[in-house]
Amino acid sequence: MSDKTKPTIVWALYTASLVAILTTFIAIVLAYVWRRNDPSYKAVYDKQIRKFWTAGVGWALGLSVFAFAAFTDTSPAGSGVPLLGNVGLLIIVITQLWFALSSLISMFFIPSPSDMGQAPQKFA
Repeated sequence: MSDKTKPTIVWALYTASLVAILTTFIAIVLAYVWRRNDPSYKAVYDKQIRKFWTAGVGWALGLSVFAFAAFTDTSPAGSGVPLLGNVGLLIIVITQLWFALSSLISMFFIPSPSDMGQAPQKFA
């Protein structure tokens, strides 16, 4: 297995979350396990873990806004999601697109272990 295979697998699973959300949770578990077992790529795994938790804040914010809108809908018989609910959904969609697409880009900018002490890559 190549040196960069494990970090690439995590980025690929993050990217696959566009179509299957479960892959995100598999990837974060792998990142935590491999971070402990692969010290040469610890900085890359730290970035992957940080990206997951940053996206988690966006997902939680969007879900909270959507839930607030759903529970405070005072229209008769819940005739639809009010505008605030759409804002919550928009936050979730934008967060998911940022998460998956930035993971796809980062997959191609994994530094080699000899580059770890240098300036970080723009997208990694």
